[in-house]
Amino acid sequence: MSVEADIINRFFKKKTSAPLGIGDDAALINKNTKEYWALSQDTLNVNTHFLPSTPALDLGWKALAVNVSDIYAMGGQPKYALVSIAINKHNMPWLEDFSRGLHQCAKKYGVEIIGGDTTRGQTSISITIIGSVEKKKVLKRSGAKLHDDIWITGQIGLAALGLDCLKKKITLSEAAEKLAIKCLYKPSPTDIQSLQKYQLFHSAIDISDGVIADLSHILTSSNLSANIFCAQLPVSAWIKKEKAFDYALYGGDDYQLILTAPVKNRNRIKKLAAQKRLKITHVGQVTNEKKMMVFDPNGKPMKIVNKGFKHFVK
Repeated sequence: MSVEADIINRFFKKKTSAPLGIGDDAALINKNTKEYWALSQDTLNVNTHFLPSTPALDLGWKALAVNVSDIYAMGGQPKYALVSIAINKHNMPWLEDFSRGLHQCAKKYGVEIIGGDTTRGQTSISITIIGSVEKKKVLKRSGAKLHDDIWITGQIGLAALGLDCLKKKITLSEAAEKLAIKCLYKPSPTDIQSLQKYQLFHSAIDISDGVIADLSHILTSSNLSANIFCAQLPVSAWIKKEKAFDYALYGGDDYQLILTAPVKNRNRIKKLAAQKRLKITHVGQVTNEKKMMVFDPNGKPMKIVNKGFKHFVK
């Protein structure tokens, strides 16, 4: 168990009257007989979640987008947000750019900014998001079933690739580097409601810490395991060519979704996704083996390492 999970379980995970409390992408409270309110909160701190050089415009976008993905992971639609921000000084040009990026993201995903707080301190942004989801269509981490297909939306691995470009750890072509950094700075969560309205999926989680770490949350909650096939992962041509699948498996910061669905729904998911121009890829299966297995492009088992983003680890 990670230090973060241990802190949450020891000090904050208590019995609640809410239909769903701590332990998922969002908490659920009753809205009416047919819907839940879904509530989630994420905090981004300088030098932990973003570099000081991150453009304020992009940071404003990302701060909200990472919350939007939590609501999508519950099968819901984001509605409202409260924004709290700490900054060292009154840097009006920075604040203007930050707010512009925030409101651009809000417009894109249909979110209203309805409140928040400002204070002085090291740069930190904390957003509480409120969405709604139909009770019969809600997705939880604990919903995975044996033999489910595992799906991933969008493309993964580019955000981590972008971070290594900024840190000068790797060199890509100008176009590839630009795309990777854009994916890091401006994640684009995928709305799967056009598919989930048909109740095609059993469970979901957003990818913040890497495929292995985040899929593990689904598997632990559902008491199951999985097989993942690198040959099927939706990654860039560079990652495939260099066989640098660690960027996708452990990199994180993608804010796409991992979902599980019955095998019988596979063809329908593919057909509907093509009609809706929604990118979603079948990458593996849920199993009842003792541990998760990852297979390289040649079908050989790969060693799973203890990677993925971790709070409280330097």
